[in-house]
Amino acid sequence: MIQNGKNITAPQKAQVCVIGSGPAGVTAAWELSKAGLDVILLDGGRQLDYSLPQYFQESWPDKVKLYNGVADGIFASNEPSFLILPYVGNTSPAWERERVHGGTSTHWGGQSRPLDPITFEKRPGFPGWPITRTDLDPYYAKAATFNHLFGAYGTNGVNFTAEFWASEMKKQGLQSAVPQLEHFNAEMYQFMGRQWLNFATRTFDGKTIGDSAVRVIVNATLLNIMEQGGSVRGLKVASMDDNPANPQKATEFTVTADLYILACGAVANARQRLLSGFGNNLVGRYFMCHPLSHGSIIQTTKTYLSPAESNLMNGSGWADPTGNINSITGRFTADADTARSHGIGRCWFWAQDAGNGARMYFEMAPNYDSYVALDKTTDPVFGQPQTHIHWAFSPLDKKTYETNCSLFNDAASKRSGGISWPKWEATANQWVVNGHHIGTTRMSASPSEGVVDQNLKVHGVDNLYVAGSSVFPSTGVSNPTMTIVTLSLRLAEHLRTHAVGTPFNAVHA
Repeated sequence: MIQNGKNITAPQKAQVCVIGSGPAGVTAAWELSKAGLDVILLDGGRQLDYSLPQYFQESWPDKVKLYNGVADGIFASNEPSFLILPYVGNTSPAWERERVHGGTSTHWGGQSRPLDPITFEKRPGFPGWPITRTDLDPYYAKAATFNHLFGAYGTNGVNFTAEFWASEMKKQGLQSAVPQLEHFNAEMYQFMGRQWLNFATRTFDGKTIGDSAVRVIVNATLLNIMEQGGSVRGLKVASMDDNPANPQKATEFTVTADLYILACGAVANARQRLLSGFGNNLVGRYFMCHPLSHGSIIQTTKTYLSPAESNLMNGSGWADPTGNINSITGRFTADADTARSHGIGRCWFWAQDAGNGARMYFEMAPNYDSYVALDKTTDPVFGQPQTHIHWAFSPLDKKTYETNCSLFNDAASKRSGGISWPKWEATANQWVVNGHHIGTTRMSASPSEGVVDQNLKVHGVDNLYVAGSSVFPSTGVSNPTMTIVTLSLRLAEHLRTHAVGTPFNAVHA
């Protein structure tokens, strides 16, 4: 059921309130509702015609008013409008947030792969996670089924290995071979089918989230998380009127629940915590992304792959018999031993023939001085402080870039191939965020190191949880959405375990 917040003035109550309707929030809301819990899902975007393929574009004027602020650091020259950039299809690699039912799942590409085990390790420059890849594997397997990915996940995600996909391509009579490059792995990605991409309009057991038992309230902007004595006591929420040119606050109401899940994305998760005035001094810190070069800065000087190897890395000719996967593709990534021994993050290299170029993409190191804060300016609708976001690299990012490029060139040269790349300093105006917003409420074993614990509960608050890639202590090199869904599935299981008895059902008895 979808309700419009402008029609609500009375207090709302539920067992669980989820704030945010992207993959993190919808996944958690669906799983908890499916388990029989009473769930409210809040989204700040207006109610729109969700049958229109580009409906999210109708929300852009509101996004400009409510998501704007100051973007500086690297943003100042490379993405000064980062906070309100519109989605521009394939004309630019830079597209960022959406303020709409479905969030950025309204336009993502579906590229899916688990994070590699090394991502969870503590190593120089990377803090480690309080959980391991082995802890997540059962939930990655569930996420693969949840998102209709191809093949059995199996042990360690076998359906993402190059060997698995070479075998699948050969089953279809396609020439395919696994490339061997010293110090690099060929890592495979699946692209979800378009019918599953938008978490607002896709189906779960035949129903959209709006047709399920979840009470979806759109046009419901979170103003304040009201915390007292180590517990959230309620949420203050407001709606906008119907004036598209100059919207004003229409209604204001409260939402109370036993449990709250903040799932608004790495920028908004931090901002909402800061607006509410509680939390430790790490809220908003360690903003990260997968920096992507705006242009094709890696040039292949000599071909290093055979035709069969290129076929695998490009997924050439493979067609999913289930109709659920759009395509597959491979990337070259430094193996774990190489990353450890050189003390670097990892990156992607696209498979390219001689004379072709490719963009660069790497694992940004956590940096305390890269952050989300509140600005002195206020939004014109609700009068709240706007966002100040500062994006900054560290010396480790330079080392990651230079070492990966050099190692990859060495590996390609041993196969009579080669690449060229510019110096780090020459890339300064190249880097954009690539839509992956990570960190700002990171997971940690103790509050001195992060914002949420291993179960995503906010340190020091007994009923507030955070979902999404804002909880990642490090970025890894894989696209984040599969892990976002995985963590939400794990969170829902954890909350179901704790929500079957008192005190959670007591107020609803």
